[in-house]
Amino acid sequence: MGWEIERRFLVEGSQEHWASLKGGHHLRQGYLTNTKEPSVRIRLGEQGGALLTTKRGKGIRRTEFESGISKEVANDLMEAAGARILEKIRWTLGPWTLDRFLGSLEGLVLLEIELTSEDQNLPPIPDAVNVLREVTEDNMFTSGALASLPDADRRELVLAAY
Repeated sequence: MGWEIERRFLVEGSQEHWASLKGGHHLRQGYLTNTKEPSVRIRLGEQGGALLTTKRGKGIRRTEFESGISKEVANDLMEAAGARILEKIRWTLGPWTLDRFLGSLEGLVLLEIELTSEDQNLPPIPDAVNVLREVTEDNMFTSGALASLPDADRRELVLAAY
C-alpha cells in the first residue's frame, strides 16, 4: 500500500473555456462504500482500462492501493455502486489534472496535483485557470463524499461553492 499526497483546488471558468480544451478523457467512478473509511472506488476510462482503488485518511496525505481489473468486473461493481457514481472530463495540464464534473455536479471544476512530499512547492498554476480556493482539507470536496450526496444536494453544493 502506498501513499497519495494530493492537493485540490476549486477553480472557475466558462463552459466555453472548458469546451475549448483538447485531449480530455471521460471518466466514470463508482463508490462501493457509503462510509468514510475506507473509500473503495471503481474507475472506468483511464487509459482504456478499469481500476479498483482503496483509500484511507483525509487531507493532503492518504494511503492508497490501486489494482487493475477487467471491464466486466468493473461494470458489475459499478452496478453495485448504485447512485454513488460520478462522471467527469479530465485533462492533464503538465503536472496538474483538471476535472470538470458532469450530471448533477455540472459546473464543479477541481484542479489537483499529486506531490512527492507534503512540503513540496507547487508548480505554477496552468494558464487560464482561476483558482478560487484550496479545498484539500474540506472533506466535502473528496470524490467519495461528492458521490455519496443525493442529486439535489450535489446541485446545492455546486451553487454554494461558487
